[in-house]
Amino acid sequence: MTVAHDDPHVARLFDHMARLVCDGVGDPLDLHEQLVELAVANSPDVARYWKQVGVGVGIPDTAYKDGGPHLFPDAPVARVFRTSGTTGSVRGTVRYSERGLELKRLAIEANAKRHLRPDDGVRPVVLPFAPTEEAAPEMAIAFDMARVAESCGDPGLSTAVVGADGVDFDLLGRRLDAAVADGLPVVLVGATFAFVNICDALEERGKSWELPPGSRMYDGGGFKGRSRIMRVDDLRAAVRRVFGIEHHGNIFGMTELANMLYDASDTPVGPLGERPKGSHPAGGPKVRDPRTREHLAEGRGLLEVTDLSLLDRPHVLLTGDLGIAGPEGVTIAGRIAGSSSRGCSLTLDEMTGGAA
Repeated sequence: MTVAHDDPHVARLFDHMARLVCDGVGDPLDLHEQLVELAVANSPDVARYWKQVGVGVGIPDTAYKDGGPHLFPDAPVARVFRTSGTTGSVRGTVRYSERGLELKRLAIEANAKRHLRPDDGVRPVVLPFAPTEEAAPEMAIAFDMARVAESCGDPGLSTAVVGADGVDFDLLGRRLDAAVADGLPVVLVGATFAFVNICDALEERGKSWELPPGSRMYDGGGFKGRSRIMRVDDLRAAVRRVFGIEHHGNIFGMTELANMLYDASDTPVGPLGERPKGSHPAGGPKVRDPRTREHLAEGRGLLEVTDLSLLDRPHVLLTGDLGIAGPEGVTIAGRIAGSSSRGCSLTLDEMTGGAA
């Protein structure tokens, strides 16, 4: 029987998910089981898929090229985000209800505070290398970076530095100069290739800073679809030269997910020196064997991410990325080209129409 968005059960489920996301309080396994039941009840497509491949196996990200399973068609859509289309010509679409969007906000802010807010309580100057929400309302990264800046950043100096005409280097320079003058640490966060382009441009202009202690950078997105590829340590060296930053990290996020994954250690594991990602109270990454679909404790396979802050669609996603499981976490080593896993290439029609 379909569960309506305004059903009291959904309100209670939202409350339990919010407590887990914000405070780490609750039983993740119980929430997982409730969310599985919700997805089965509200999406015949998901129910058929799980009957074919096993209950709880991640929904392939390619399913969202067709709009993907949305569990509450009865609820008004509060926000629509679209994927970049870097892995295909069709952009994926994900929809959020008001409750779902609020959970995403809570998850992004809680996770950012765990990683970006120093113990001394000083709010750093957060400068996202991303557009503002107003300039890019369908970009999930713009929404996410705005939440990071609002929840963690100095309210007077934190700002996005990418506008309609690209990077506003004058604005970036003024905010960095102000942070140095005030002795405030700076957090630079944005797409990996944005860091490459910005560092190149600033070095060509002969510009550099020695940002205050506690400053750090977080890049995300990698180099998929780009002709120029850099090793992690080479990118960090460029950031160190231009900004004087010694603390580096990487964030993994996807439009189809509500939350993001941060580095769990600084041990190089992937082919470009990628670092392992850790979990958060609402889930995290795992690796599935592409043949048996079993989870691997060690070795290479399909990256699957559980996100218990997802309410509007199934909370487990097969990403189409290569994952390397190990003792320090799961390293994400880029998209799988010509994957042998049928799970990574399914459209929604294929997902529900025949044998796996």
